[in-house]
Amino acid sequence: MATSSDNQSPESLARRPEARTFKIEDLLAEVRLGRVRIPSFQRGLKWEREDARKLIDSLYRGYPVGTLLFWETTAEPGEMRFGSLNVSGGGRSDALWVVDGQQRIVSLARVLLASEPEVDEFALYFDLEERKFAAPPLPSKRDEDPSRWLPMNVVLDSERLFQWLLEQVPDSKERRDRAILLGKRIREYDIPAYLLRTSNEDILREVFERSNSSGKKLEASEIFDALHGARSQTRPATIPQIVSELEKYGFGHVDEKILYRLLRVLQGADVSEWGQSLRLADVKLAETAYRETAQTAAFTIQFLKRDGGIPHYALLPYKQPLVILGKFFHQHPSPQPRSRDLLTRWLWRGALNGTHQGDNVSTRAALKCIMPGNEQESVQRMLGMVKPKPAALPDLSHPFKFRFAAGKLQILALMELGPRDIETGALLRMGEFLDSVLPDRKLPFHPVIASSSISHGGHNGYMLSVANRLAHPSRAGGLRRLLLGVTDKAILASHGITDEAMQALRKGDAGGFLTLRAEYLRPHFKSFFERHARWDESDRPSLTSMLVTEEED
Repeated sequence: MATSSDNQSPESLARRPEARTFKIEDLLAEVRLGRVRIPSFQRGLKWEREDARKLIDSLYRGYPVGTLLFWETTAEPGEMRFGSLNVSGGGRSDALWVVDGQQRIVSLARVLLASEPEVDEFALYFDLEERKFAAPPLPSKRDEDPSRWLPMNVVLDSERLFQWLLEQVPDSKERRDRAILLGKRIREYDIPAYLLRTSNEDILREVFERSNSSGKKLEASEIFDALHGARSQTRPATIPQIVSELEKYGFGHVDEKILYRLLRVLQGADVSEWGQSLRLADVKLAETAYRETAQTAAFTIQFLKRDGGIPHYALLPYKQPLVILGKFFHQHPSPQPRSRDLLTRWLWRGALNGTHQGDNVSTRAALKCIMPGNEQESVQRMLGMVKPKPAALPDLSHPFKFRFAAGKLQILALMELGPRDIETGALLRMGEFLDSVLPDRKLPFHPVIASSSISHGGHNGYMLSVANRLAHPSRAGGLRRLLLGVTDKAILASHGITDEAMQALRKGDAGGFLTLRAEYLRPHFKSFFERHARWDESDRPSLTSMLVTEEED
C-alpha cells in the first residue's frame, strides 16, 4: 500500500556525503566510461550554446561554477546520450547518478568530447587572437587564418591538442602558448562535488527536493521516478516512458502530471500531491505501478477516442476525467456496452456543465463513486454527480479561446463536420493534424477575417468567435484569399460554410460572412452537444444488471 511523506523532520544521514573535487578531464573520463548517469527523471536540457560558452569561459578564467551532487548507487547497462555523443555504460555498483549538475555536465561533454569540431549544436572554438570563445566561424573566415581558430573538442586530450598545433600553428609561438595554457586551465580545473551514499528513501527525497529548491523545483512525479524508476529493469520505468508508449494510440502527448495522479490513485494514495512524492516499499511494487498505470491509461485513451469522440488529448475539455475513468477501467476493465454508453454521457455532461474542471474536492468525490465489484452502481453514482444541465451551452457569441474548455468543445463540434484541407480537399485527420502544429506552439484554428478588414459595427461581434476560425495548417495571413479560391461545395460544407456565406465573402461583406456562418453553426452546435450529453434520456443501467436470480431472491 502506498503512503505519503509526513511533516516530521527528516532523518540525518548515517554517513556524511563525501566531499571531493573532480578535475574536468577526470570528470569527463567518468562520463566517457559510462559511470556518470543522467536519471530519466531529470528535465530536458534547457541550456543553449551561449550558456555552454559562459561555462567554458568561467573554467578558463578560474571562476566558480557551482557544486555537483551525485547519488552513488547501482546501475543497469544502458545507453546515454549527451547531444551528439553516445556512451554505452555497463552494469556497475558505483554509478554516479546526477542529482544536481545535469546542465553543466551535459554541456561540458557536448563541447569537449564531440568526435568532430562541428557535429554538435554546442560546438565552440577558441579565438587564439582575441582570446575568447565563439561559435564555429564560417569556413571562409576560418580558411583565411586557420591557426587562429582552435576547436574545443581537441583541448581535453593533450596529445590531440599538440597534434593540432603541429598541423595548424607551426610558426606562431604566441598562439601555441595560448592554446597550451587554455588546455591546461580547462583540463585541470577542479570542480567541487558531493557523493551521496544512502538507501534511505526519505533522505533521498529530501535531498532531491532541497537540491532543486532554487529555480523550478522538481515535480513530485519526477522525484518518484528518481527514487523508483532509475534502476528498474522493466519498461516502462518512468512517467516519461509511459507518455512515450501512449503516443502509439494517436492521442497526442499526455501530461506527465496527469499520469502521475493516475498512478497515485491506482496505488490507493490521495489524488492530490501536496508537494509530496509517492512512497512504495520496493522496486517491484514500483514496476507494477508503472505497468498498471500504462495499461489503464491505454484503456482510457481508447475509450475517449472510440466512445467519447475525443480524438486528441489537446481537445479533452478537462483533464480530470482521464484520472477518474482510469480508476474505473482499472476496477472494471471490460464494462458492458450499456455502461460504456452511460460513461460517455458522464464524460460530456461534466464537460458541458463544468463538473470536470478538476478541483481536488470534486475529484475525490468522483473517485469515491467507483466501487470494486459493482460496475453498474459505480456508473450510476458517477452520473449522479453530473446530472444538472447548464443554463447555457458554449455559444457562437462567446470569444474563442482554444485553451479553455468551451473552445475545445466548439472545436469538437466543428470536427464532426469532417473538415477538409481547403487546398487539397483531403480529410483532416485531427490527431495527425494537431500533432503537426502543436509542438511548434501554433494555434491550429486560424482567423479567416483579419480584424483590420471589417468596420466596427453590428456584425463584428463574431470576429473573436469560432465563426471566424478555420482548421488549416498555419498560414502567415492569406487564409481568406485561399478560401475565396475554393469552388468545391463539399469542402466548404465540411467547415460549416454555406453558399450564402461564401457569396457574402466574395462580395467583400466580411461581417455578413461571419453572421451567416454563425447562424448555420449555432443549431449544429446545439444538436451536437445534446446528442452527446443526452440529458433527456433514461440513464437506467442495463436490464441484465436489474435481473434478480433465484439465489439472490
